[in-house]
Amino acid sequence: MSNSSLNKYLFTNNSLRGIIRICNLQTDRTLLLVSEDLTKDIQKIRFDLDLGVFHNQALQEEYETVGLEIYTIEPLLIAEKSENLEGLLKLSKEKLKDLGVSFY
Repeated sequence: MSNSSLNKYLFTNNSLRGIIRICNLQTDRTLLLVSEDLTKDIQKIRFDLDLGVFHNQALQEEYETVGLEIYTIEPLLIAEKSENLEGLLKLSKEKLKDLGVSFY
């Protein structure tokens, strides 16, 4: 799905659940989070990072040093209502680890 298609899909009145990936584009270092409302949570993550109150201290410190420009905050996957988000999170981490991605 292209970014413009994904954005149209995300910013509807329907709440979508899934896995969010915050990625440093320079280092490929990643944080994965489960979300019951992708649009709301992506906006909250950005807001918390900008305020300096994001819960992952290592990511927050790095963000404050290098700024927003090198980060992407986007859905890694969109889940069905019946899918187990914690199980999807675990599988997603395993797949990314196999690709050599490091994590916060």
